[in-house]
Amino acid sequence: MFIVWMSPTRNYVGVIKVDIPPHMGDEWRKMPKPKERLCGLSRTTIFELSQAGLIKTVALRKPGAIKGIRLVFMPSLLEYLEKVAAEQNNVQASSEAS
Repeated sequence: MFIVWMSPTRNYVGVIKVDIPPHMGDEWRKMPKPKERLCGLSRTTIFELSQAGLIKTVALRKPGAIKGIRLVFMPSLLEYLEKVAAEQNNVQASSEAS
């Protein structure tokens, strides 16, 4: 994966090659680009879930850099989705029993 960054003074742009080990390839994913989705969720929704502490994300950037990259910890996102699905199934089961 390549990360493109711009200096804080915007005088130059750099490109860094980042090798993600194969065992970590499925655990961390880049945030989706605008108008794209990850597991059906928009960037905004993923960021809101992260801010609420419901999923785990990390922001990587060089010291002094304005921009960086945000990664989503997929096990936490999938766990959250499973929890929501289980809650919805419990609500449906209890309403059908009534």
